[in-house]
Amino acid sequence: MKNLLALVLCLAAILFAAEPVTAPQTPAKTEVEASVEQVPVDVMQEELAMRDSVMQVRDSLCTVEKDSLRKAIVVEEAKCANWEQSYQTMKQNNEVCAQALGVALDVNEKGKEKVDDEKRKAATMTGTSFLGGLGVGLLVMWLIMR
Repeated sequence: MKNLLALVLCLAAILFAAEPVTAPQTPAKTEVEASVEQVPVDVMQEELAMRDSVMQVRDSLCTVEKDSLRKAIVVEEAKCANWEQSYQTMKQNNEVCAQALGVALDVNEKGKEKVDDEKRKAATMTGTSFLGGLGVGLLVMWLIMR
C-alpha cells in the first residue's frame, strides 16, 4: 500500500511538475524517479489488481452489512407491528372483560337484593303467622273462659 502511494505521488509529481525555463536537456534523475522507472509494469498491475480486489471485498462487506441492517430494521418493524396488534387485542379483550364484569356485578347485586327481600318477606310472614296464631289462641281462650 505504501509503495502504491509513493508510486502515485511520484507519477503526480512527474506529470504535473513545471519544467524550468533554463532546464538542461538531460536532467539528473532523483531517487524517486529512479525507483519509479525500476518498478516493472507487471508488479504495478499486480499491486493495482490486489488493491482492486481488497476494495471489492470491502465493498461486498459493506453491501452485506447494509443488507443485514436493512433486514434487522424490517424484523424490528414487524415486531413493532406485532406488538401493536397484540396490545390492541389485549386492550379490546380488557374492555370486553370489564363490561362482562360490570354486568356480572349488576346481576349479582340484583340477585342479592332479591334474596334479601325474600328473607325479609319470609321473616315477616313467619312473624305475622305466629302473631296471628297467638291472636287466634287468645281469642279462643277468651271465648272458653267466658
